[in-house]
Amino acid sequence: MMSRFVKIFFSFLIISFLSACGTKKEIVYVPVKQSETQKDFYTDLIINYRLDKSGIKDTFNRSIEETFKTSFNLPDFDIKMTLSKPKEATVEIEGKNILVVIPVGILVEKQTLLANLKAKGVLEMSFITDVDLDSTWNLKTKTNLSVHRWIEKPKLNIAGLNLPIEMISNVIIKKTKSQIEQSIDDGVKESFTIKQKMKETMRMFDQPIQMDPNVSAWLNIKPEKIQLNRIINSRFSAQGKISIKALSTFTTYKPVPVPASLNLPKVYWNETIPDSSLFRLVADIQMYDVNTLIKANLDGQTFTAGDKTITLSNIVTNCDYEFLRVVTDVAGSVNGTLIIKGRPKYDAAANNFYLEHIDIQLKTKNVIHKAAAWIAEGKIRNEMEKMLKFSIKDNVAKVQENINAQIAAINSKYNMEMKVNIGSVDVESFELKPGQIQALMRSKFYLEIRLKDFRTFNKF
Repeated sequence: MMSRFVKIFFSFLIISFLSACGTKKEIVYVPVKQSETQKDFYTDLIINYRLDKSGIKDTFNRSIEETFKTSFNLPDFDIKMTLSKPKEATVEIEGKNILVVIPVGILVEKQTLLANLKAKGVLEMSFITDVDLDSTWNLKTKTNLSVHRWIEKPKLNIAGLNLPIEMISNVIIKKTKSQIEQSIDDGVKESFTIKQKMKETMRMFDQPIQMDPNVSAWLNIKPEKIQLNRIINSRFSAQGKISIKALSTFTTYKPVPVPASLNLPKVYWNETIPDSSLFRLVADIQMYDVNTLIKANLDGQTFTAGDKTITLSNIVTNCDYEFLRVVTDVAGSVNGTLIIKGRPKYDAAANNFYLEHIDIQLKTKNVIHKAAAWIAEGKIRNEMEKMLKFSIKDNVAKVQENINAQIAAINSKYNMEMKVNIGSVDVESFELKPGQIQALMRSKFYLEIRLKDFRTFNKF
């Protein structure tokens, strides 16, 4: 499931970023070896989860009901006892412990020559389950009966027949105790098939993820360590955090496949997990892989200044170690090729990219000269500069809107409630290389998942 979220979030974000610096036309590029551009960086994904306590309670009640289907015969007293659950068991989770309080209805039956005698009582049994997970994802549970007390003692005293009901009931408790303890252990393990589910989940990270079938954009995520904290109990839910530390790499080419990992990342307990995620992504953007994306920004655009107009077409964009160049055919008041050159800059305060020291030249009949003043200065120049500027800050709302739509479908499919609130998206650093841009992107966001039923885990 988390791989879906990553795809949704970063496919929109990175593709939006790329649309500010791509082209659609074949040009000559300086080849770049993959070994020179491949980078990795740690990312910390924090999942804030809430387990609906009504779902937790239902899971344990189903397990206990199975145990109570069996009657118990005590030959020493010629008695049959049947257990029932007059009302739902309560379940509380705190830290690594699960407390289950079960009201147990006891029906005592004894056949005599005169009649079939019956007596009813109600016993409250409290069980504590210790749950632990070792570093290799082995789930360990140990359930023990901590205390029991009579809410209503059964009485059977007819025609001088006086049976030691309390003593008999204690025998029953001893007989049923281990079975109920085992049923609770089994219920926990059945609901949390953690190791197997984690193996299935990790397979999604074995190969690079194509973020959009229409764009050459690939995301590699390699989880290395997972941390959990103790569960905190509240009135309606039990809540906790999961931290996933991973290496994340983005490329505009499909990386060479690597052998699938046979081992799960190790898991540890940690009580100082933060609330928000910090996702860092090294983006290796090769210009020839994003040629079509610039078309939406500039191709076919007409610019007007007074009685003069130019229309752009056949746009080509490339970069070297210092400059970004946009080369475009122009038609209208002047015909030829326009060459726009500038140094890409990132303004951290405004959270946007722009071209600094823009130089505009016009090529007509194989002669390059300064563009006419009405192109190189004034209104047309200002409009071009605006279209060559890309604001990450202004696109965060669009990213949030896209994520909300995708998450709505996921929530419906898996019967849960997931929400993502983006705090910020920015760029820690970027650099130009021939035919290529490398950027280290960073996003802070809050991710929360509410599970209504333990069986939700088995749907992933």
